[in-house]
Amino acid sequence: MIAIVSIIGVLVVIYLLFTNYYPSFGGDVSKEQQKTYQLSSNYKDGKFRNSNDVPKEMSLSETLSLAYTFFTTKVPNGRPIKDIIPQHLKKVNVSNYKGDTRLIWFGHSSFLLQINGKNILIDPMFGKVPAPHPLLGSSRFNKEFPIEIDQLPVIDAVIYSHDHYDHLDYESVLKIKDKTKHFYTPLGVGVHLSAWNIPKEKITEMDWWQETALDDIRLVCTPAQHFS
Repeated sequence: MIAIVSIIGVLVVIYLLFTNYYPSFGGDVSKEQQKTYQLSSNYKDGKFRNSNDVPKEMSLSETLSLAYTFFTTKVPNGRPIKDIIPQHLKKVNVSNYKGDTRLIWFGHSSFLLQINGKNILIDPMFGKVPAPHPLLGSSRFNKEFPIEIDQLPVIDAVIYSHDHYDHLDYESVLKIKDKTKHFYTPLGVGVHLSAWNIPKEKITEMDWWQETALDDIRLVCTPAQHFS
């Protein structure tokens, strides 16, 4: 019994150290920031409210059942038989692009949007595994990218939709932060970027339906519902 309790205690300590100090977990919202967020029109009766009804909160047993199904169910054609091979682009054809608006897909939800002479990265996740640690997830579908990340031109803006690991990735932020002019996130997500040493003046957090301008481009934060 003493051995079992000791093992459990060690595992709990390892878990707490991992979740509190491993950099991939980002930062925590301060009390001052919480007070600011509470001024949002979407904050009512002590918490944020979705604009539309969402499924009820699941009980512990329902959550465990869903987790078991998620990790044990084999989805037909859920993963490509072979790695996805991208169409490779030359650095000069990306850096000097002045044509019509186009999207370059990097896999999953990651895109380079080239519009009005600007380069905008959307949910750049360039890591091998969408998880806080490589041992905690499965590999991405594509090992190669249309262009190597270190060959990307100066990025005018990075837009993050939310802070799940398959969208906001610590290692990817480190690769692009020195060539990125500005980051745009929903409320509460910018705290992670700050924890990763992105200057606060380069981060704009936006509430639902807030707007801002990137020169001649209007950015609007539209409502979305996702378990985050």
